[in-house]
Amino acid sequence: MKSFREQLGVFFEKVEYFYMVLGFGYLGIYSVQVLAEPPADIYQGLELVSDAIYWLFAIDVVMRLIYIGKDILTWAGVIGFVRENWLALLALLLPAFRAIRVLRVVIVLRGLQPFLRTRSSRVGTIVGVTFPLILYTAALSVLEAERYAEGANITNFLDALWWAIASVTTVGYGDRFPVTADGRLIATFLMVIGIGLFSALTALLAAWVMGEKNQESKS
Repeated sequence: MKSFREQLGVFFEKVEYFYMVLGFGYLGIYSVQVLAEPPADIYQGLELVSDAIYWLFAIDVVMRLIYIGKDILTWAGVIGFVRENWLALLALLLPAFRAIRVLRVVIVLRGLQPFLRTRSSRVGTIVGVTFPLILYTAALSVLEAERYAEGANITNFLDALWWAIASVTTVGYGDRFPVTADGRLIATFLMVIGIGLFSALTALLAAWVMGEKNQESKS
């Protein structure tokens, strides 16, 4: 019979794709809240569901702490735990800053963790999934922050999406810009993330090309 720790290991392997569904569900709820602007009672109900999803991810972190056991009491154990579960820890910590709603994207990315374990999968995930997700979530967040602000020029989703694309690429045309403190905070986050994403993608592609060349030279 398997020990409790072995059973936890099997559970973690089986539940990863369920977490991916939960992550996209979390983003879907936020999309409905911003784009559909449901009545207050429905909005609060959706908020309760999103909170439940968040706490499921929080429980997952606690279970992983239990899984690592006494090793967490050593520096090597702590460093190993953070290295292995950094995305889960970010998903637990960052969405707590509710003023920066764009950080909800971290929950979705936590669900994609199984696709970030190899170099080639990280490249594909960054290009095909992470980048569009960040653009979309940033557009939602800035629209929520700006839509009814005095003097706002980002008042619909298409304007918000255009602004997000211009900001993440650091082009900054200036035809659309945030006027609220929350909107500017989102803009700062988006520009920093844009620089980081492009840098990470360049490094991953360079490493992949060098790896291919090394294999060719050995053959």
